[in-house]
Amino acid sequence: MTFRIELRNSGIEYKVISMEQNKITKLEDIIAWQRARELLKMVYDSTKNLPKSEEYNLKKHQRECVRNIPGNIGEGFGRFNYQECLQFYRIARGSLHELKSDVYCCFDLGYYDAKSFEDLIDKIEEVNRLLNGLIKSSVLIKFKK
Repeated sequence: MTFRIELRNSGIEYKVISMEQNKITKLEDIIAWQRARELLKMVYDSTKNLPKSEEYNLKKHQRECVRNIPGNIGEGFGRFNYQECLQFYRIARGSLHELKSDVYCCFDLGYYDAKSFEDLIDKIEEVNRLLNGLIKSSVLIKFKK
């Protein structure tokens, strides 16, 4: 069964791959994970042109941070213990904020132009909102049982 959720006022369309009675049944259903993958592609593209002197600093660190976001969402989803699940979602959020700081550094140092910077920050903020919603909904589901 496939559902499509559209948020018309924001112009963002979210694809829900398989939901059973409004429950997330697999990793690919988590919208935060979907958007984190998009952010990963953006960061990899943006860091391609960083100077050689940043190869093992800002470039490597941003790529590690952005890989950790969907990875930790996935690991949290795979945990059966509620507290472990939340812990990995929160680690993903921490990696997201670490990435945001690095993006500001790159902008401040002149490595990113205004457009690239704004696009990355917008996507980071979107993933942050979705991750916060995932954490909040996980807490609410736990206490509704």
